[in-house]
Amino acid sequence: MKQSYDLTGFWRFHEEFDHGEDFGEARLFQSGKQLSGHIVFKEAIPDESPMFIRVTIKGKVEGAQVIFSESSVVVLSGGENASYEPEERSGLINAMGQIVGSGEDTQGVNGVFVLERIL
Repeated sequence: MKQSYDLTGFWRFHEEFDHGEDFGEARLFQSGKQLSGHIVFKEAIPDESPMFIRVTIKGKVEGAQVIFSESSVVVLSGGENASYEPEERSGLINAMGQIVGSGEDTQGVNGVFVLERIL
């Protein structure tokens, strides 16, 4: 029997990618199989000014698989000419209730992420 999940809530977000790390929080809303929300995070790349970014996400939940894409990117603060490329992400809900997966941005930069429920 398939287990059903309700991902609505607040989540801690961490991603390691080719050039650095992202740390932040997500607010997810699930309605049936549809997933939406936003992630606000700090992107830290060595030898660069950190950026604070907010992205809107839309996606779906199929059993334990979670797939979402980022849109409506807003760079809240960062160095001069700061920019961020949106990502497509795919993950699985593990036995601890975390969403663990990988993502790739429009420039081909890959990363691995973990979303861990806060509330």
